[in-house]
Amino acid sequence: MKNLILAGILVLTVWGCNGPQSVNEDWQPLFNGENLEGWDIKFTHSPMGVNYKNTFRVEEGLLKVRYDEWDSLNNIFGHLMTKESYSHYKVRAEYRFVGEQVKGGADWAYRNNGIMIHSQSAESMRLDQDFPVSIEVQLLGGDGSGPVPT
Repeated sequence: MKNLILAGILVLTVWGCNGPQSVNEDWQPLFNGENLEGWDIKFTHSPMGVNYKNTFRVEEGLLKVRYDEWDSLNNIFGHLMTKESYSHYKVRAEYRFVGEQVKGGADWAYRNNGIMIHSQSAESMRLDQDFPVSIEVQLLGGDGSGPVPT
């Protein structure tokens, strides 16, 4: 069983796939639309539970990743991870990018985000660890002027 990690996803649900597939899939919401209950936060160089610069927020029922309190990225990476572990699942997410990228982000990763699956837990991450050991479903927003590499 592995934790799911969320970084900038507005709506996230999971469907357990332990039995035979059914047309009537029973999706379980991971985000309650009210607060960050059920989630662990981990940023590079911060202990688990510190929401560095108020980055992860719930506003108007949406989960948001905001950088308005950041001056520069400075190689500080944040992750929002489910407290509960899952196995044999499908993930469905609805997301969008708004605003500008925080200064200091990589050019190739303009409006960079992702869903990391099969991840180590937040509590097992080292203080200086940038990213959890995981598989990432990359989400790149681009600048609207050309193709977006992934």
